[in-house]
Amino acid sequence: MTSFDDAPDDARRVDRRSVLASLAAAFAAVSCGGAAASSTASTPPPVTTPPSAAPARLRPSGSTLLGPGGRPVMLRGINEGTWGQMQAGDAAMIAAQGANVVRLPIRWWGLYGDAGVDSRSDDAPGHFDPAHLAQLMQQVQWCIDAGLWVVVTIDSNCGQNGLQSPDMVAYCDPDGAYPGGNNFWTDPGQRELFKESWIYLAGLLKDKPNIALYELLPEPLGHHDASYAGPVSAFYQELMAAIEDATGDTRTPFLVGARNGYDISLCDEAYIADPRWTNRVVYTGNLYLRTDGTWQQNIDNLDSRLGALVTMKTTRDVPVFIQQFGVRTADDPQEQYLAAGLARMNAQGVGYTGWQWRQNTPDPGQYAIVVTDPDTGADVVKTDVLAVYSAYWRG
Repeated sequence: MTSFDDAPDDARRVDRRSVLASLAAAFAAVSCGGAAASSTASTPPPVTTPPSAAPARLRPSGSTLLGPGGRPVMLRGINEGTWGQMQAGDAAMIAAQGANVVRLPIRWWGLYGDAGVDSRSDDAPGHFDPAHLAQLMQQVQWCIDAGLWVVVTIDSNCGQNGLQSPDMVAYCDPDGAYPGGNNFWTDPGQRELFKESWIYLAGLLKDKPNIALYELLPEPLGHHDASYAGPVSAFYQELMAAIEDATGDTRTPFLVGARNGYDISLCDEAYIADPRWTNRVVYTGNLYLRTDGTWQQNIDNLDSRLGALVTMKTTRDVPVFIQQFGVRTADDPQEQYLAAGLARMNAQGVGYTGWQWRQNTPDPGQYAIVVTDPDTGADVVKTDVLAVYSAYWRG
């Protein structure tokens, strides 16, 4: 097995000053808005309307994602995973560090840490709270303006399972009518509302450039056995068909994963054989690094789980992408596991978005690269962590 010593030197010994300098440059560019206008007046050229063109999209071709012009694109970036935390300058700073993709979730029907996180509003257009939807679209635009690809997902803690905790059960099923969880497999009415939400959101996004993937529902049916593999696949195909048929968008790829909460070792269960979806689907799984064993045990575990997705990629000839990858900083103070995981994904040609850019806690021992100083409210960038990500984003 490969050890941490095999990771490139630039990922283990990165000059933090270069990271700070590039962050400062990105911030200055965002703040200043470009160069000053020339003082010499001139007659502007006549305005011409360019011919309309289809928005930039990725195109799966076998196991490769092709960008505009037909060149292969390897997506490497980060999650803006905590709702409401993204700031106007984040996308430009992320791009300046070498990333080319950001994953943006909006949360719909679920119990979250803050009661204001749930965006569901049944009587509003698309069943989204208008302020939440406007905020998501602003985040999408920030990323597009920074030249980033965007993975958009609707997360639903109730819809994916509804059984995660007693509090979740009470929130999703207050009347106790669904012993198997009030979710998209037990409650057809909720499933239909969610489908309508996706159709509405996809209709807003279909003409925007740089929408990389529609991630339909993260982490379905945790702690459910193999009998649910078929129902999960059928759910995804139902949503894909509804989005295509209602919006006419036959270009934006879909991202799907296996039951048991995107268990990466089960990724091949998610494979969809229907020819309608050939070169339309990308497959995923979670890859959070484990640090509770010896170094070799943990690395072997990483290799085994990543290997399952790589095997699917090669044997099925399909594109794969890890939408959540990461390790807690407190569990990896020297960034050894972080570097080991990033090195392996790069070497295997597996794209990813790390977890995560910002978070809703000042605890520096969690996953986020940017945390808030509890006394001043100022951003604190974990430059050592960012430096490792940046080295591998740049390939």
